[in-house]
Amino acid sequence: MILTTLPVEGTNYAVCVVGAGPVGLSFALEAADAGLRVLLLDAGGADAGRRDKPTARRRNDSIIDPDRHAPELQTTRVGLGGASWMWGGRCVTYEPVDFEQREFVPDSDWPIGFSAIEPWRAKAQDYLDCGGGGFTSDEPGWGGLGDLKMSQLERWARQPKLGPRLGALVAAHPFIDLLCDAPVVGVAFDDGGTTVEGLRILSDIPPGIVRADKYVLAAGGLETLRLLLDAQQKLPAAFGGIDGPLGRYYMGHATGSIANVVLTDPADIASMDFQLDRHDSYVRRRFSLPAESLREHRLLNCSFYFDNPPFYDYRHRNSTLSAVFLALAVPPVGRRILAEGIRLRHIGPAPRRYWPHIANILRDPIRAVTDSADILRQRYLSNVRKPGFLLRNPGGTYAIHYHSEQAANPDSRVRRNGGHNADGTPSLEIDFRYTERDIDSVLRFHDLLDERLRSAGRGRVEYLYPPEERAGAVWEQAIDGFHHIGTTRMSTVPADGVVDGDCRVHGVGNLFIASSSVLRTSAEANPTFTAVCLALRLAHHLVDPSSPSDTEGTTKKEPTEADAPQWRRAM
Repeated sequence: MILTTLPVEGTNYAVCVVGAGPVGLSFALEAADAGLRVLLLDAGGADAGRRDKPTARRRNDSIIDPDRHAPELQTTRVGLGGASWMWGGRCVTYEPVDFEQREFVPDSDWPIGFSAIEPWRAKAQDYLDCGGGGFTSDEPGWGGLGDLKMSQLERWARQPKLGPRLGALVAAHPFIDLLCDAPVVGVAFDDGGTTVEGLRILSDIPPGIVRADKYVLAAGGLETLRLLLDAQQKLPAAFGGIDGPLGRYYMGHATGSIANVVLTDPADIASMDFQLDRHDSYVRRRFSLPAESLREHRLLNCSFYFDNPPFYDYRHRNSTLSAVFLALAVPPVGRRILAEGIRLRHIGPAPRRYWPHIANILRDPIRAVTDSADILRQRYLSNVRKPGFLLRNPGGTYAIHYHSEQAANPDSRVRRNGGHNADGTPSLEIDFRYTERDIDSVLRFHDLLDERLRSAGRGRVEYLYPPEERAGAVWEQAIDGFHHIGTTRMSTVPADGVVDGDCRVHGVGNLFIASSSVLRTSAEANPTFTAVCLALRLAHHLVDPSSPSDTEGTTKKEPTEADAPQWRRAM
């Protein structure tokens, strides 16, 4: 049911969920289907996500290095569907190795294992609408690649804007009350900080507070963190203590392209293109390495996929790519085609040269028109949205795009900056950092890819930069702020994280977090799919808290000095 005012004091909700993005919507529906009465809150209106945040909801956050972290309007939305209004729809699962402790990957010791998400993957695929198949292709790959895999699949949501579909299910569900335009501006704890007594809502109508038996923060990594940092001012021992793990270990991914792959047989590209599978959803293969090879070479997890050359580089001489570039370069048009962060990547840095692109189009205007029409039809006029396009070329030369894990770093963090937003919540200082480890792993992975392709006779890597400039090229493209991983991460003990293996906030009996921010490692995967898996798992845990926890035999204990992370012991 859709509410238009705050619930009447005394309304009995089993759980109150903050945030109606992909994770919050999935959690609310799963919990309600299991019999829990749910109150779902969101700061925006039902269709607010279609547009940029209204001025009153924008934040006064500061970003230490804008070259590393995208701004707010490129990364977040409010309203039913949340950030899915900007989401490309890529669904990738974490792998078993991503939950395993690797001695060369800092803080990779999870309190849970892959078995915690595996039972929930099929349901997560239903909620995200990315088809019913698995994440590994059973079709034969290229021979002779050795340990280089091309069987890993990314799946794509048929229609990634989840607000209309999941929002309709929420509105019709008899066990869910939905209240939009209800910004949560504070968490009310008891005097001891061990129980949440309610959530404070920005409202002109007293009492401005909602209550439930349990509370789930699913407002996205930064907004969830904002609420906890605010609460910590009154409860300095909470969440690992002031200057503890809360807000630290902020991760995303290193992504970009520094090389092309030249295929020996240009026809091989068909294996790596977008394919509509038997489940009527698009999938794409990626190159990756198995866990044993990652350990042998001490590499962070990484995947590679084929792509077009940069749209903005007119030297590709391709009429279709130039037509797409010109469309994206016009902001009102480009923003209707792609999310702003992706659009800016494709049009490249200023100054931009437009006349060479017009010349490219004039060389083959018929192809530009027919290809563009086909792209628009498959992407915007089809029930199954094609996520992208790969233009074939007779030379078999394609950009190779990397998507690499970022290692946890306690100095990559978010904290209060001393200011406030229009709604009274604290504004944040975002100090997002990559390390040399992240960059070095990307470079060494390229070398292995080149070696495997050459050994198999399938192709070769052609770098776009000389050896001495490659690290700089990876650094130049290293920017995130879209994935919000790690700032409320899982841990066995409170000194090392914010939530336990059941996503319950350490030391608080009825407060839980459903967000990519609980992920302890970033993997090579986009985090949305795994965050939804954990949210579904949490929903069933709240239905039956006494059920055995799948924490891989981890014994929970009180923290000792030896349990504290190294940065903590050094203070």
